[in-house]
Amino acid sequence: MSLGPAKKGEANDTPFADIDTDQGGPDWRNALSQWVSQHAYYPEQARVNGEEGDAKVHVVAQHNGHVTSVELIGKSGSMWLDLALQALFRDAHIPPLPGGGNEPIEFNFTMHYILRRAP
Repeated sequence: MSLGPAKKGEANDTPFADIDTDQGGPDWRNALSQWVSQHAYYPEQARVNGEEGDAKVHVVAQHNGHVTSVELIGKSGSMWLDLALQALFRDAHIPPLPGGGNEPIEFNFTMHYILRRAP
């Protein structure tokens, strides 16, 4: 699983994840994509069972990046994939929003869990 390289100033649209927010701008979304690529994992139970799917969460974080709430809003069909995405964000410290202010950020995040198969 890989989110691919982030490009400064451009939205990083990848086939592995979707970030649904206008807050923070493209540089912040790219920083979040990079954070996810460094912290995400494919659960062993799902890999062994050949499970794939799209899991979606609603995340609320403080301006400093501390995640205060994670809610599963779209099930993948695999409890292991759903739990892994929730665990990724639960009580995590994601990249802080640029600039000042104290407003929290809310966004939906969809992870497309896809197994790589040998040719």
